[in-house]
Amino acid sequence: MGLRIGLVIHPHWDVERVEELRGLVERLRGAGHTVTPRLTFESGDAYRFARGVACARYELVIAAGGDGTVNEVVNELVRSRWQPRLAVVPLGTANDFAAGLEIPSNLADAVAVAIEGRATVVDVARVNRRCFINVSTGGFGAEATEAASAETKRALGTWAYLVTGVRKFVELRPSRARFRVDGRELFAGEFLFFAVGNARQTGGGKVVTPRAQFGDGKLDVVIVPALPRMDFIALLPDLRAGTHLNSPDVLYLQTPAVEVDALQDLVVNADGEPMRGRRFRYRLLRRPLSVMVP
Repeated sequence: MGLRIGLVIHPHWDVERVEELRGLVERLRGAGHTVTPRLTFESGDAYRFARGVACARYELVIAAGGDGTVNEVVNELVRSRWQPRLAVVPLGTANDFAAGLEIPSNLADAVAVAIEGRATVVDVARVNRRCFINVSTGGFGAEATEAASAETKRALGTWAYLVTGVRKFVELRPSRARFRVDGRELFAGEFLFFAVGNARQTGGGKVVTPRAQFGDGKLDVVIVPALPRMDFIALLPDLRAGTHLNSPDVLYLQTPAVEVDALQDLVVNADGEPMRGRRFRYRLLRRPLSVMVP
């Protein structure tokens, strides 16, 4: 008996790959599956389409897009009484969540994983009212992500984050905040960057929380305090490679929840989606998702 599948597609204006996906949809239908595709045009579309899939009690929802598309789908699924399995077909700029799950970049192979792979449990985190499934960052990295426009990402791909990162580095200034875990102060003062990770990588392959695991019931917290500019430059290759936890300057902790209170408005992103504020409350949800992996 075939599956009922909701396919949420954010094309990123890649006509060739969307046409390839159209052919794969026809093959799925030929194999006896019911596939309902929906193409997104603006922010919020993926959220609404995922809601329809959940309300119709489909067995599987495939998010074909980047990390932002996956994030919108996740934000709906965690609120739904009926929770279909989630699969990802990487069509975005960074595709960090898909990479963390070792989903193939080849569309046919990714669709095969969606249908024939195994289901695994993946934790979902929340910052204030927004859920995320991959990584949230604040400070330098989040500002670079916010500054990377859709046009720049379409033109440059993952290089867009490097270009905007260089621009932001010229303006680099530390932020000031207090981090608390279970009412206990973890850090208070000036910092350049922090990450709260449910997974290992963000920003197109930067392994900022290298010890994070999708289903371990913990968030990995990394804080880089204010450093002299040259010291921070020296640390950047380690932040990309995931070897920065060896630095005595870097703070690291695993916890199910952390609170961040900034003195001034702070840019934070969740799965690459930017938000601004002074109070950020991170925690793991009690209800994980079932996600298809190889």
